[in-house]
Amino acid sequence: MGVWEAVVSGLSEILAHKLRSFLTMLGVIFGVAAVIAMVSIGEGARLEAMAQLKLLGVDVIRVERKSMAGLALEKAQEKSPYGLNYGDVVAIRQVLSYAVDVVPVRQVVAELQTVGTPVQAKVLGTAAGYRNVTRSELAAGRFLTQHDSISMASVCVLGSGVRRRLFGFENPVGRTVKLSGKVFTVVGSLAEKIVPSSTVVEIPDQDFDIYIPIEVAMKDFLIYSEQPVPTNANAVMQLLRAMTARQARDNTPLSGVVVLAGSEAAAPVTAEVINDILRRRHRNVDDYAIEIPSELIRQSQETQRVFNIVMGAIAGISLVVGGIGIMNIMLATVTQRTREIGIRRCVGATRPDIVRQFLLEALVITIFGGVLGVGLGVGGAQLIAQYAGWKTVVSVHAIALSLSVASGVGVIFGLYPAIRAAYVDPIAALRYE
Repeated sequence: MGVWEAVVSGLSEILAHKLRSFLTMLGVIFGVAAVIAMVSIGEGARLEAMAQLKLLGVDVIRVERKSMAGLALEKAQEKSPYGLNYGDVVAIRQVLSYAVDVVPVRQVVAELQTVGTPVQAKVLGTAAGYRNVTRSELAAGRFLTQHDSISMASVCVLGSGVRRRLFGFENPVGRTVKLSGKVFTVVGSLAEKIVPSSTVVEIPDQDFDIYIPIEVAMKDFLIYSEQPVPTNANAVMQLLRAMTARQARDNTPLSGVVVLAGSEAAAPVTAEVINDILRRRHRNVDDYAIEIPSELIRQSQETQRVFNIVMGAIAGISLVVGGIGIMNIMLATVTQRTREIGIRRCVGATRPDIVRQFLLEALVITIFGGVLGVGLGVGGAQLIAQYAGWKTVVSVHAIALSLSVASGVGVIFGLYPAIRAAYVDPIAALRYE
Protein backbone atom coordinates (compact mmCIF):
# COMPACT_ATOMS: atom_id res chain seq x y z
CA MET A 1 0.00 0.00 0.00
CA GLY A 2 1.41 3.37 -1.04
CA VAL A 3 1.46 6.57 0.99
CA TRP A 4 -1.63 8.02 -0.70
CA GLU A 5 -3.56 4.77 -0.20
CA ALA A 6 -2.62 4.79 3.49
CA VAL A 7 -3.84 8.39 3.81
CA VAL A 8 -7.12 7.50 2.10
CA SER A 9 -7.45 4.51 4.41
CA GLY A 10 -6.98 6.79 7.43
CA LEU A 11 -9.61 9.22 6.17
CA SER A 12 -11.98 6.32 5.56
CA GLU A 13 -11.52 5.20 9.16
CA ILE A 14 -12.31 8.72 10.40
CA LEU A 15 -15.45 8.97 8.27
CA ALA A 16 -16.58 5.47 9.17
CA HIS A 17 -16.42 6.23 12.91
CA LYS A 18 -17.07 9.97 13.09
CA LEU A 19 -17.95 10.31 16.77
CA ARG A 20 -15.19 7.98 17.92
CA SER A 21 -12.64 9.79 15.77
CA PHE A 22 -13.79 13.22 16.99
CA LEU A 23 -13.55 12.19 20.63
CA THR A 24 -10.11 10.75 19.93
CA MET A 25 -8.96 14.02 18.36
CA LEU A 26 -10.29 16.28 21.15
CA GLY A 27 -7.02 16.19 23.12
CA VAL A 28 -5.04 17.11 20.00
CA ILE A 29 -7.53 19.84 19.09
CA PHE A 30 -7.35 21.53 22.48
CA GLY A 31 -3.58 21.05 22.72
CA VAL A 32 -2.94 22.66 19.34
CA ALA A 33 -5.39 25.49 20.13
CA ALA A 34 -3.58 26.13 23.42
CA VAL A 35 -0.18 26.23 21.66
CA ILE A 36 -1.44 28.77 19.11
CA ALA A 37 -3.10 30.91 21.78
CA MET A 38 0.04 30.79 23.94
CA VAL A 39 2.40 31.78 21.11
CA SER A 40 -0.03 34.46 19.87
CA ILE A 41 -0.33 36.07 23.31
CA GLY A 42 3.44 35.91 23.79
CA GLU A 43 4.12 37.49 20.40
CA GLY A 44 1.54 40.18 21.04
CA ALA A 45 3.14 40.98 24.40
CA ARG A 46 6.57 41.16 22.77
CA LEU A 47 5.37 43.58 20.09
CA GLU A 48 3.66 45.75 22.71
CA ALA A 49 6.88 45.84 24.73
CA MET A 50 8.83 46.86 21.64
CA ALA A 51 6.29 49.60 20.90
CA GLN A 52 6.59 50.92 24.46
CA LEU A 53 10.38 50.86 24.33
CA LYS A 54 10.25 52.76 21.05
CA LEU A 55 8.15 55.46 22.72
CA LEU A 56 10.13 55.57 25.97
CA GLY A 57 13.61 54.60 24.85
CA VAL A 58 15.76 51.71 26.05
CA ASP A 59 18.30 54.07 27.60
CA VAL A 60 15.95 56.42 29.46
CA ILE A 61 15.88 56.79 33.26
CA ARG A 62 13.08 58.74 34.92
CA VAL A 63 13.31 60.28 38.38
CA GLU A 64 9.99 61.44 39.83
CA ARG A 65 9.11 63.42 42.93
CA LYS A 66 7.25 61.20 45.41
CA SER A 67 3.92 62.33 46.82
CA MET A 68 4.06 62.38 50.61
CA ALA A 69 1.66 63.62 53.27
CA GLY A 70 1.20 63.98 57.00
CA LEU A 71 3.91 62.87 59.39
CA ALA A 72 6.00 61.27 56.64
CA LEU A 73 6.12 64.61 54.79
CA GLU A 74 7.12 66.51 57.93
CA LYS A 75 9.93 64.07 58.73
CA ALA A 76 11.16 64.13 55.13
CA GLN A 77 11.27 67.93 55.03
CA GLU A 78 13.32 68.10 58.21
CA LYS A 79 16.25 66.56 56.32
CA SER A 80 15.36 67.38 52.72
CA PRO A 81 13.17 70.52 52.72
CA TYR A 82 13.17 71.02 48.94
CA GLY A 83 12.68 67.45 47.73
CA LEU A 84 13.74 66.81 44.14
CA ASN A 85 15.26 70.09 42.97
CA TYR A 86 17.27 71.77 40.27
CA GLY A 87 20.48 71.32 42.26
CA ASP A 88 20.02 67.57 41.80
CA VAL A 89 20.08 68.12 38.04
CA VAL A 90 23.32 70.10 38.33
CA ALA A 91 24.90 67.36 40.48
CA ILE A 92 23.80 64.57 38.12
CA ARG A 93 25.21 66.46 35.13
CA GLN A 94 28.54 66.92 36.88
CA VAL A 95 28.91 63.25 37.83
CA LEU A 96 27.37 61.68 34.73
CA SER A 97 29.58 63.36 32.17
CA TYR A 98 28.96 60.46 29.78
CA ALA A 99 25.17 60.87 29.81
CA VAL A 100 23.70 62.16 26.55
CA ASP A 101 21.33 64.52 28.37
CA VAL A 102 19.90 65.33 31.79
CA VAL A 103 16.59 67.16 31.44
CA PRO A 104 14.68 68.83 34.30
CA VAL A 105 10.87 68.82 34.32
CA ARG A 106 8.69 71.12 36.42
CA GLN A 107 4.93 70.85 36.15
CA VAL A 108 3.52 74.24 37.15
CA VAL A 109 0.21 75.75 38.15
CA ALA A 110 -0.83 77.81 35.13
CA GLU A 111 -4.28 78.49 33.74
CA LEU A 112 -4.62 78.50 29.97
CA GLN A 113 -6.84 81.50 29.25
CA THR A 114 -8.92 81.11 26.12
CA VAL A 115 -11.84 82.81 24.43
CA GLY A 116 -14.83 80.46 24.49
CA THR A 117 -14.69 76.89 25.73
CA PRO A 118 -11.97 76.33 28.38
CA VAL A 119 -9.19 73.94 27.38
CA GLN A 120 -7.60 71.66 29.96
CA ALA A 121 -3.83 71.68 29.56
CA LYS A 122 -0.77 70.64 31.55
CA VAL A 123 2.06 73.16 31.60
CA LEU A 124 5.58 71.79 31.88
CA GLY A 125 8.77 73.75 32.28
CA THR A 126 11.63 71.88 30.64
CA ALA A 127 14.77 72.19 28.53
CA ALA A 128 15.83 71.65 24.93
CA GLY A 129 16.61 67.93 25.33
CA TYR A 130 13.09 66.96 26.43
CA ARG A 131 11.94 66.25 22.88
CA ASN A 132 14.80 63.79 22.37
CA VAL A 133 14.35 61.91 25.64
CA THR A 134 10.61 61.51 25.01
CA ARG A 135 11.04 60.55 21.33
CA SER A 136 8.61 63.27 20.24
CA GLU A 137 8.28 64.51 16.67
CA LEU A 138 7.63 68.09 15.60
CA ALA A 139 4.58 68.92 13.52
CA ALA A 140 5.51 72.55 12.98
CA GLY A 141 8.13 75.07 14.06
CA ARG A 142 10.80 74.16 16.60
CA PHE A 143 11.17 72.96 20.17
CA LEU A 144 12.58 74.92 23.09
CA THR A 145 16.27 75.84 22.90
CA GLN A 146 18.98 76.52 25.45
CA HIS A 147 18.84 80.19 24.49
CA ASP A 148 15.13 80.27 25.44
CA SER A 149 16.01 79.18 28.98
CA ILE A 150 19.01 81.50 29.35
CA SER A 151 17.10 84.53 28.07
CA MET A 152 13.92 83.46 29.89
CA ALA A 153 11.99 83.91 26.67
CA SER A 154 8.19 83.89 26.84
CA VAL A 155 7.81 81.13 24.26
CA CYS A 156 5.99 77.82 24.30
CA VAL A 157 5.49 74.58 22.36
CA LEU A 158 2.02 73.03 22.10
CA GLY A 159 0.98 69.40 22.17
CA SER A 160 -1.16 68.26 19.24
CA GLY A 161 -4.41 68.16 21.26
CA VAL A 162 -3.99 71.72 22.60
CA ARG A 163 -3.07 72.95 19.13
CA ARG A 164 -6.24 71.47 17.59
CA ARG A 165 -8.47 72.91 20.35
CA LEU A 166 -6.97 76.40 20.08
CA PHE A 167 -6.13 76.81 16.40
CA GLY A 168 -7.86 73.96 14.56
CA PHE A 169 -5.84 73.02 11.50
CA GLU A 170 -4.06 76.36 11.25
CA ASN A 171 -0.33 76.67 11.80
CA PRO A 172 0.06 77.91 15.40
CA VAL A 173 3.65 79.15 15.02
CA GLY A 174 3.80 82.88 15.72
CA ARG A 175 0.43 82.94 17.48
CA THR A 176 0.14 83.73 21.17
CA VAL A 177 -1.46 82.07 24.20
CA LYS A 178 -2.01 83.31 27.75
CA LEU A 179 -0.89 81.30 30.75
CA SER A 180 -2.14 82.83 34.00
CA GLY A 181 -2.16 86.28 32.38
CA LYS A 182 1.35 85.99 30.90
CA VAL A 183 1.57 86.07 27.09
CA PHE A 184 3.62 83.34 25.40
CA THR A 185 4.50 83.13 21.71
CA VAL A 186 4.05 79.71 20.12
CA VAL A 187 7.28 78.59 18.45
CA GLY A 188 6.31 75.03 17.63
CA SER A 189 3.89 72.14 18.03
CA LEU A 190 4.42 68.42 18.50
CA ALA A 191 3.01 65.68 16.31
CA GLU A 192 0.40 63.38 17.80
CA LYS A 193 1.87 60.43 19.65
CA ILE A 194 -0.16 57.23 19.63
CA VAL A 195 0.08 55.59 23.06
CA PRO A 196 -0.71 51.83 23.33
CA SER A 197 -3.92 51.12 25.22
CA SER A 198 -2.20 48.61 27.51
CA THR A 199 1.22 49.55 28.85
CA VAL A 200 3.59 48.17 31.46
CA VAL A 201 5.15 51.57 32.09
CA GLU A 202 2.91 54.62 32.31
CA ILE A 203 3.45 56.63 29.14
CA PRO A 204 2.40 60.26 29.62
CA ASP A 205 -0.17 61.60 27.18
CA GLN A 206 1.62 64.60 25.69
CA ASP A 207 -1.17 65.75 23.41
CA PHE A 208 -2.47 68.29 25.94
CA ASP A 209 0.90 69.46 27.26
CA ILE A 210 2.29 72.96 26.89
CA TYR A 211 6.05 73.36 27.21
CA ILE A 212 7.76 76.50 28.45
CA PRO A 213 11.45 77.18 29.29
CA ILE A 214 12.50 75.71 32.63
CA GLU A 215 13.88 79.03 33.90
CA VAL A 216 10.55 80.75 33.25
CA ALA A 217 8.68 77.92 35.01
CA MET A 218 10.94 78.20 38.06
CA LYS A 219 10.77 81.99 38.29
CA ASP A 220 7.19 82.89 37.38
CA PHE A 221 5.08 79.83 38.32
CA LEU A 222 4.50 77.69 41.38
CA ILE A 223 5.13 73.95 41.12
CA TYR A 224 2.04 71.79 40.71
CA SER A 225 1.75 69.34 43.59
CA GLU A 226 -0.96 66.88 44.57
CA GLN A 227 0.27 66.74 48.17
CA PRO A 228 -0.71 69.26 50.87
CA VAL A 229 1.38 72.35 51.56
CA PRO A 230 4.07 71.49 54.14
CA THR A 231 3.70 72.91 57.61
CA ASN A 232 7.09 74.58 57.42
CA ALA A 233 6.39 76.26 54.06
CA ASN A 234 6.94 79.76 55.52
CA ALA A 235 10.31 78.76 56.89
CA VAL A 236 11.28 77.37 53.48
CA MET A 237 10.27 80.62 51.76
CA GLN A 238 12.34 82.63 54.24
CA LEU A 239 15.34 80.43 53.51
CA LEU A 240 14.89 80.94 49.77
CA ARG A 241 14.73 84.73 50.18
CA ALA A 242 17.96 84.68 52.20
CA MET A 243 19.79 82.72 49.49
CA THR A 244 21.67 84.04 46.50
CA ALA A 245 20.01 83.77 43.08
CA ARG A 246 22.14 80.69 42.28
CA GLN A 247 21.24 78.98 45.55
CA ALA A 248 17.56 79.80 45.11
CA ARG A 249 17.60 78.32 41.59
CA ASP A 250 19.36 75.14 42.71
CA ASN A 251 16.85 74.62 45.55
CA THR A 252 13.81 75.18 43.34
CA PRO A 253 11.63 72.03 43.44
CA LEU A 254 11.14 69.94 40.31
CA SER A 255 8.51 67.42 39.31
CA GLY A 256 11.02 65.08 37.71
CA VAL A 257 14.30 64.54 35.91
CA VAL A 258 14.79 62.52 32.72
CA VAL A 259 18.25 61.11 31.99
CA LEU A 260 19.34 59.74 28.62
CA ALA A 261 22.08 57.23 29.47
CA GLY A 262 23.26 56.60 25.92
CA SER A 263 22.73 52.82 25.75
CA GLU A 264 20.49 50.13 27.21
CA ALA A 265 23.45 48.48 28.94
CA ALA A 266 24.39 51.75 30.66
CA ALA A 267 20.88 52.43 32.01
CA PRO A 268 20.92 50.16 35.14
CA VAL A 269 24.39 51.34 36.20
CA THR A 270 23.44 54.96 35.57
CA ALA A 271 20.31 54.51 37.70
CA GLU A 272 22.45 53.23 40.59
CA VAL A 273 24.78 56.23 40.31
CA ILE A 274 21.79 58.61 40.27
CA ASN A 275 20.37 56.90 43.34
CA ASP A 276 23.71 57.31 45.17
CA ILE A 277 23.82 61.01 44.25
CA LEU A 278 20.27 61.68 45.42
CA ARG A 279 20.63 59.62 48.60
CA ARG A 280 23.61 61.71 49.58
CA ARG A 281 22.02 65.02 48.63
CA HIS A 282 18.66 64.18 50.25
CA ARG A 283 20.25 62.75 53.40
CA ASN A 284 18.78 59.28 52.84
CA VAL A 285 15.24 60.64 52.56
CA ASP A 286 13.16 58.50 50.22
CA ASP A 287 11.30 61.38 48.56
CA TYR A 288 11.96 60.38 44.94
CA ALA A 289 11.40 57.35 42.72
CA ILE A 290 13.63 56.06 39.92
CA GLU A 291 12.18 54.18 36.98
CA ILE A 292 14.02 52.36 34.21
CA PRO A 293 11.37 51.60 31.56
CA SER A 294 13.43 48.88 29.90
CA GLU A 295 13.86 47.06 33.23
CA LEU A 296 10.15 47.28 34.06
CA ILE A 297 9.24 45.95 30.63
CA ARG A 298 11.81 43.17 31.00
CA GLN A 299 10.20 42.18 34.30
CA SER A 300 6.82 42.13 32.59
CA GLN A 301 8.23 39.91 29.85
CA GLU A 302 9.61 37.57 32.51
CA THR A 303 6.12 37.33 34.00
CA GLN A 304 4.77 36.69 30.51
CA ARG A 305 7.38 33.95 30.05
CA VAL A 306 6.15 32.20 33.21
CA PHE A 307 2.59 32.48 31.88
CA ASN A 308 3.73 30.97 28.57
CA ILE A 309 5.38 28.07 30.41
CA VAL A 310 2.16 27.36 32.29
CA MET A 311 0.16 27.55 29.07
CA GLY A 312 2.71 25.32 27.36
CA ALA A 313 2.41 22.76 30.15
CA ILE A 314 -1.38 22.77 29.78
CA ALA A 315 -1.03 22.39 26.02
CA GLY A 316 1.47 19.56 26.53
CA ILE A 317 -0.86 17.72 28.89
CA SER A 318 -3.71 18.06 26.39
CA LEU A 319 -1.52 16.67 23.60
CA VAL A 320 -0.33 13.77 25.77
CA VAL A 321 -3.95 12.95 26.62
CA GLY A 322 -4.80 13.20 22.94
CA GLY A 323 -1.85 10.94 22.09
CA ILE A 324 -2.98 8.33 24.61
CA GLY A 325 -6.43 8.42 23.03
CA ILE A 326 -4.90 7.92 19.58
CA MET A 327 -2.80 4.99 20.81
CA ASN A 328 -5.88 3.44 22.39
CA ILE A 329 -8.00 3.77 19.27
CA MET A 330 -5.19 2.51 17.02
CA LEU A 331 -4.72 -0.56 19.22
CA ALA A 332 -8.45 -1.20 18.96
CA THR A 333 -8.23 -0.72 15.20
CA VAL A 334 -5.37 -3.25 14.96
CA THR A 335 -7.49 -5.80 16.81
CA GLN A 336 -10.52 -5.13 14.58
CA ARG A 337 -8.46 -5.38 11.40
CA THR A 338 -6.38 -8.42 12.32
CA ARG A 339 -7.81 -10.50 9.44
CA GLU A 340 -7.11 -7.65 6.98
CA ILE A 341 -3.50 -7.55 8.21
CA GLY A 342 -3.17 -11.32 7.69
CA ILE A 343 -4.51 -11.11 4.13
CA ARG A 344 -2.16 -8.25 3.25
CA ARG A 345 0.81 -10.14 4.66
CA CYS A 346 -0.15 -13.23 2.64
CA VAL A 347 -0.33 -11.29 -0.66
CA GLY A 348 3.14 -9.85 -0.18
CA ALA A 349 2.97 -6.88 2.22
CA THR A 350 6.07 -6.61 4.36
CA ARG A 351 6.26 -5.59 7.98
CA PRO A 352 7.52 -2.08 7.04
CA ASP A 353 4.46 -1.75 4.77
CA ILE A 354 2.14 -2.54 7.68
CA VAL A 355 4.02 -0.14 9.99
CA ARG A 356 3.79 2.63 7.37
CA GLN A 357 0.07 2.03 6.83
CA PHE A 358 -0.95 2.27 10.48
CA LEU A 359 1.54 5.03 11.26
CA LEU A 360 0.16 7.16 8.42
CA GLU A 361 -3.39 6.48 9.60
CA ALA A 362 -2.42 7.75 13.08
CA LEU A 363 -0.81 10.80 11.46
CA VAL A 364 -3.96 11.49 9.48
CA ILE A 365 -6.00 11.56 12.69
CA THR A 366 -3.57 13.85 14.50
CA ILE A 367 -3.08 16.22 11.56
CA PHE A 368 -6.82 16.38 10.98
CA GLY A 369 -7.26 17.19 14.68
CA GLY A 370 -4.37 19.67 14.42
CA VAL A 371 -6.09 21.52 11.58
CA LEU A 372 -9.27 21.77 13.64
CA GLY A 373 -7.13 22.93 16.58
CA VAL A 374 -5.55 25.64 14.41
CA GLY A 375 -8.99 26.98 13.58
CA LEU A 376 -9.99 26.91 17.26
CA GLY A 377 -6.69 28.54 18.31
CA VAL A 378 -6.94 31.36 15.79
CA GLY A 379 -10.55 32.00 16.77
CA GLY A 380 -9.61 31.89 20.46
CA ALA A 381 -6.78 34.37 19.92
CA GLN A 382 -9.20 36.75 18.21
CA LEU A 383 -11.68 36.43 21.08
CA ILE A 384 -8.92 37.11 23.62
CA ALA A 385 -7.90 40.23 21.71
CA GLN A 386 -11.49 41.44 21.44
CA TYR A 387 -12.81 40.76 24.93
CA ALA A 388 -9.72 40.68 27.17
CA GLY A 389 -8.04 43.62 25.46
CA TRP A 390 -4.75 41.73 25.02
CA LYS A 391 -2.81 42.16 21.83
CA THR A 392 -2.42 38.82 20.04
CA VAL A 393 -0.52 38.02 16.86
CA VAL A 394 -1.17 34.73 15.09
CA SER A 395 1.96 33.95 13.10
CA VAL A 396 2.86 31.28 10.58
CA HIS A 397 5.48 30.19 13.12
CA ALA A 398 2.76 29.44 15.70
CA ILE A 399 0.72 27.39 13.21
CA ALA A 400 3.78 25.49 11.98
CA LEU A 401 4.88 24.81 15.56
CA SER A 402 1.47 23.50 16.62
CA LEU A 403 1.10 21.25 13.57
CA SER A 404 4.65 19.94 14.06
CA VAL A 405 3.89 19.09 17.67
CA ALA A 406 0.66 17.37 16.61
CA SER A 407 2.55 15.35 13.99
CA GLY A 408 5.12 14.37 16.61
CA VAL A 409 2.35 13.16 18.86
CA GLY A 410 0.92 11.11 16.01
CA VAL A 411 4.28 9.48 15.29
CA ILE A 412 5.14 8.78 18.94
CA PHE A 413 1.78 7.39 20.00
CA GLY A 414 1.02 5.68 16.69
CA LEU A 415 4.34 3.87 16.46
CA TYR A 416 3.63 1.13 19.02
CA PRO A 417 0.24 0.11 17.53
CA ALA A 418 1.82 0.13 14.06
CA ILE A 419 4.69 -2.12 15.17
CA ARG A 420 2.26 -4.41 16.98
CA ALA A 421 0.19 -4.70 13.78
CA ALA A 422 3.31 -5.52 11.76
CA TYR A 423 4.25 -8.40 14.06
CA VAL A 424 0.85 -10.09 13.93
CA ASP A 425 1.32 -13.72 12.81
CA PRO A 426 -0.24 -13.97 9.30
CA ILE A 427 -1.56 -17.51 9.80
CA ALA A 428 -3.15 -16.67 13.14
CA ALA A 429 -4.54 -13.47 11.62
CA LEU A 430 -6.28 -15.38 8.80
CA ARG A 431 -8.02 -17.63 11.35
CA TYR A 432 -9.04 -14.53 13.44
CA GLU A 433 -12.82 -13.91 13.57
